[in-house]
Amino acid sequence: MRVPVLCYHRVETPPPGFEHDSNFVTPATFAAHLAALSAFGFSGVTVSDIAAWQRGERALPARPVAITFDDAYVSVPEHAIPLLDARRWPCTIFVVTSQIGGTNAWDTSAPRARLMNALTLRTLAATGHEIGSHSAGHRRIRGLTDADARAELATSREALESQLGATVTSFAFPYGTHDRQSLAQVRDAGYRAACTLKRWANGRAANPLRLGRMSVGGPLPAWQLGLKLAKLLVTPSRG
Repeated sequence: MRVPVLCYHRVETPPPGFEHDSNFVTPATFAAHLAALSAFGFSGVTVSDIAAWQRGERALPARPVAITFDDAYVSVPEHAIPLLDARRWPCTIFVVTSQIGGTNAWDTSAPRARLMNALTLRTLAATGHEIGSHSAGHRRIRGLTDADARAELATSREALESQLGATVTSFAFPYGTHDRQSLAQVRDAGYRAACTLKRWANGRAANPLRLGRMSVGGPLPAWQLGLKLAKLLVTPSRG
């Protein structure tokens, strides 16, 4: 069995000029994606579930898929979470901890948008969704010194744990970029699972700190998502 992981960002109607921006998926498109995934026989799991399965600590359903959201935009609880909860599917939300309750200040080319506050994150965690780190400041981890990496990685994890009152073990590399050193830095910061943007599905023997993940965004119809998933599931994993 191999497990695909999908990466979403903003579940909202894009403003004029951003209709094809890969960070946006309209609520209607997201609903169609979930309906297609369910029709294909998939069931939702979290990133931590995948890593625990790889370590032999738990079983997964017959056709698992992980839905993830980077950056923690407020449009996710507004539009995506009700659709996921209706199917009893959990998701994993990766948070930029310096901007909890703030905006996507790191992305100067994108429309400003609000990010989830601590209360929303705690509520989602309490209802079965996973909260993971997307670093402290959305910096590329690859190339950072060990000291700078600790500031991005360990500081972020500790801040989330303080806000949630729970252990945080999952991480998503900003921009997906990583190398051997950054993988070691993530491990040393206390994470047990980390998502890249490598386009492969994840086998049991793969590295849980280098999980493959496929970006999903723009005006992507459900049938095309199905084709992309089919290709993903036969792409050799180098994780």
